Amino acid sequence: MPLLPFVLRKHSSERNLRHEGPQKPRASRPTVPLPRTITEQLSTELYELILDHLDDTPTLLTCNRVCRSWAPRSKCLLLGRAVCRPLPIVSHGSLGAVTCAIPNPTAENNGIIFGTREGVYRGTRHTSPQTRLLSLNDVTQIEAFPNEDFFVCLAGGTLMTMSLAALNSGTLRDSDITRVSQHVSFFSVHWNNAEGANHRLCALKTSSLSTTMKIYDLNAINHSTNLVIYRELYIPIETHSLRFINATRVGVAVKKGGRVKGGFEVVDFNTTESQGLLDPDDPSHPGNEVKKSKSKPMNFFKAGSEYLVCYDKLGFFVDRQGRMVRGDRMMKWSQTASIFVLREPYLLVFCSTFIEVWNISTGEKVQKIMGSYALLNSPNAGESILVLSLSSGDVSEMLFRDEPTLDV
Repeated sequence: MPLLPFVLRKHSSERNLRHEGPQKPRASRPTVPLPRTITEQLSTELYELILDHLDDTPTLLTCNRVCRSWAPRSKCLLLGRAVCRPLPIVSHGSLGAVTCAIPNPTAENNGIIFGTREGVYRGTRHTSPQTRLLSLNDVTQIEAFPNEDFFVCLAGGTLMTMSLAALNSGTLRDSDITRVSQHVSFFSVHWNNAEGANHRLCALKTSSLSTTMKIYDLNAINHSTNLVIYRELYIPIETHSLRFINATRVGVAVKKGGRVKGGFEVVDFNTTESQGLLDPDDPSHPGNEVKKSKSKPMNFFKAGSEYLVCYDKLGFFVDRQGRMVRGDRMMKWSQTASIFVLREPYLLVFCSTFIEVWNISTGEKVQKIMGSYALLNSPNAGESILVLSLSSGDVSEMLFRDEPTLDV
């Protein structure tokens, strides 16, 4: 897709010649087309942005027509290189701001359950309007356990549970809802699919001075599933994210200036002890880089035998002992990141005006998805990644190149 060579220059109009008289000829600029390796990577929007700065109307119109003729081929090339792209599923219309969503385990055709400021809804790509399942204020997080017929909802700071089947069928009554805990900031789930094992849920109550963690087990009693308290722990510092390492340990990102180096702590439920995720004696730890960029600890992910540690400005790998590995593969985001999601080997970094896609195997940025998006769920391995377009209000699923639905 080579760029047609043309000279960027102003032509004196008849009006200028009549009122200002003859002008001295200007030195002509060289007519050099951009290299093919560059033009093949540029989108049509960028061509038109460049052309908008031309003052010569005939040149602008001519080149604009040329650029528009490149549009189909440009889009084809861009999709061919794309690792992933958002595919709209539900346009929520005037149902209130969408705050969270999960795939609907009992529906087909890309059905989802999503929460808004006004309640919980069900929708699919082919149905409109959407169906309200539950009227609640300020729904911020939801999760479904289809094998246990169990649904968890966080609304207005209250953690509540109910039957998934009753919710989906529209037969749920207020008396069927169990309110488990209040003043909850958020929760995280550990999925344990081993035979005889229970899933585990950790609910956090955070303040500017401390964090209280309540760990629950999903227990089936008399053909009914309930949350049964397992442990309650106290951390004397504010935390803003949590991730299960295994059934008995979690890692939390603590407020800057915490007790441990790097801002990440690992908490053991059985011993109630905590320690830093990063080795404080590791000379290769990029502490100066973190301090210089004023990076805030955000989250971490288990990647094979290593951990990917993510700050809002950068990311790097550490081993099980907390020592930095792959020092040549430190990743620096183009903007301050707000949230991350891992779909190996790709890491999606959500920034204010775009999503960066990084290949963690190579440490390279492979794609930038323009637009403001918010992550709506905490997907497990292989589960759909659902995002909200802040410009259009559409709920979309991130489709990856290895999925047959990503058509080029």
